[in-house]
Amino acid sequence: MLELLGSRLTAPDGHFQVLAGMGGAGKTTLALALAERAERQGRSVWWVSATEERSLLGSLLGLALSLGASPAHVEEARAGVRNAADVLWERLETERGWLLVFDNADDTDVLTFGNASARDGSGWLRATRAGLIVVTSRVRNQEDWGRHGVLVPVPCLDSAVGARVLQDLAPHAGSLGEAQALAERLGGLPLGLHQAGRYLGSPFALDRTFTSYMAALDDRFPLLMGQATDPRSGVTQTWELSLDSLAAQDRAHARPLLRTLSCFASSVDIASPLLDLQVLGDGLGMADISVRNGLEALLSVGLLELGATPDLDEVVSVAVHPLVAAASRQHLDVHVTTAAARAMRVATGRLRSDAPEDWPVWLRLLPHVRSLLRLPPAALDDGGVAAIAWAVVSSCSALRWSGAWSAPEALTRDALCQAESLGSHHEAVLCLRYQQALAALYQGRLAEAEPQLDDILTTQLSTLGPDHPATLATRHETAHLLVEQGRLAEAESACRYVLRDQLRVLGAEHPETLATRHWLLRAVGERGRYAEAEAGYRDLLQTRSRLLGPEHPYTLMTYNNLGLQLAYQRRFTEAELLYTELVATRLRVFGSQHPYTLQARSNRASVLTELGRGREAEEELRSVLETERRVLGADHVNALDARYELARAMIAQGRHREAEAELRAVVDAESRVLGPEHHLVGDARLALGKTLASQGRRDEAIAELRALVDLQTRTLGPANPRTVATRESLNAAETGGT
Repeated sequence: MLELLGSRLTAPDGHFQVLAGMGGAGKTTLALALAERAERQGRSVWWVSATEERSLLGSLLGLALSLGASPAHVEEARAGVRNAADVLWERLETERGWLLVFDNADDTDVLTFGNASARDGSGWLRATRAGLIVVTSRVRNQEDWGRHGVLVPVPCLDSAVGARVLQDLAPHAGSLGEAQALAERLGGLPLGLHQAGRYLGSPFALDRTFTSYMAALDDRFPLLMGQATDPRSGVTQTWELSLDSLAAQDRAHARPLLRTLSCFASSVDIASPLLDLQVLGDGLGMADISVRNGLEALLSVGLLELGATPDLDEVVSVAVHPLVAAASRQHLDVHVTTAAARAMRVATGRLRSDAPEDWPVWLRLLPHVRSLLRLPPAALDDGGVAAIAWAVVSSCSALRWSGAWSAPEALTRDALCQAESLGSHHEAVLCLRYQQALAALYQGRLAEAEPQLDDILTTQLSTLGPDHPATLATRHETAHLLVEQGRLAEAESACRYVLRDQLRVLGAEHPETLATRHWLLRAVGERGRYAEAEAGYRDLLQTRSRLLGPEHPYTLMTYNNLGLQLAYQRRFTEAELLYTELVATRLRVFGSQHPYTLQARSNRASVLTELGRGREAEEELRSVLETERRVLGADHVNALDARYELARAMIAQGRHREAEAELRAVVDAESRVLGPEHHLVGDARLALGKTLASQGRRDEAIAELRALVDLQTRTLGPANPRTVATRESLNAAETGGT
């Protein structure tokens, strides 16, 4: 097989090679051998892990950069503005004779880029004669790889070759025939042969011969797996024998430690937050030094693998092979699952959900949180379930702050299912439901979030009491929801009501108290009291900057809403300066695809329209809208607001017909999503009436504006600036003015 791959490396035929086989078959070892051969030939060799989409994207864009890609193009690719696969391939095609290995591509979705799957030949994997692409994967279906992929099956070894492997590793363990019998018994799986050989080659092995090893397998195999012909079973038993050997060497603590680590996601680095020696030791009832020795013991027998090279401020990470994890999970008990759950609870408790510098750590923990949610209920007690639930609550908060507004939905759904045993009134369950409601709220599904929050609040008031921080938080978000729904008078009253209790219970400078002040001022501003809102936001900005820092997400939210008040007062030059600074800061702190960054860009574009820079505003809004549709969905209120601002930019350039079509679509969508009486729908209807008048369609404009004035007078009041503006436009249309 190596010779075959070597020939294709020398003379690429335009196909990529897929080394496909079961776990432990030696696919990566084969690819490494090919890579070593290529390096000896002086070829460029690149190796990327294909286990996770985000890290794969980073690795391949890093490769593109090292090959001379434009840094600007790479950053645009990271932001989703430019096709990342094209950026890479523009550089790869200029090189010759290279080898690129995609290792552990066991999920072909990871190799999907945009709409291009692994089999399409237009994404990360493409036909080329510039070099050779090799993929290692468990996916053995040719259809999954398409016509540009050549499947190279990597089977298990025959017994003769397997015997040679065993004798290389344990030369004194028996004859060739005995080794061959054991190799056959292990099914020829290279990983199993390697584990068995290392065990038998150890001076501390209890079973020193191939025959005695096989006899021990026979004794324990049926009890463990129940099927003697299953090739994975031999591997599983081999790992158990390795643990037995460690126990005989006074390192029995390795077994529960492996069981605990196997509760986390397999083949994913278990990084330093989860490897706190004291926390693991406390959970397992052992000393710190025992945990350290246990980790070293597991590494020494190959039951753990070292993870990626850690950052300077992190300890080394480890990974558990999927087969090792699967075998270990068959021996779970409450003792080890509780230890794993507690380790996750402590790890998440040490992070801040609202700190951008912690968000990469949260992302590394997320696969392990999901893995804990898949633990069987029989292996958990209420303490473990509660610890996992609290870790999910914290993770959902971090995901929301980081801009992944849809991600908490699946987490909370799975966590609530797992936490049924705790009962509906358990505080952790209520907080999970709270996170579920916030997921709906932040995705703009307001009608769905409202009854959820109401029901949670009713339960909290009866179980936790009105002054409990969780109850106050739900009351705060209920008031926030009213603001989003456009029920501004109710929202202002609700904000003042909860603010009164927060001041008494939490204090004036508590972040949640300040958050309620933020939404109170938003309600005040939307009700037309712009100067009052501006003054309040300036005071809040000073407080948040002092307590949280000038670039904290909460502080930047205050900047954003201060800009709105300036724009409402037609102080567009001041607003443009503020938003220009805010966009730059949010890009640096949040990144280009965060909803808050996109929101600031949209607000700045709105101001540009008012300053007579309609074409510039339109270009910006089209870019924002494209990303918001992808990140948030076409019906999210932020995307609809960007469409409204886009229509205004068109009007500023005299393109009234285009703007009319866009505004009608916005009115229809916002009426469906927010309700026809929402003030944002009124904004779009006012713009529609004005553009109809500008087209000379006076009767249509008057009808639209007259209906809107009646609605706004009833919902906002006759003195609200929105009502006044509509009435002025109506008067102009009726008198033939502009």
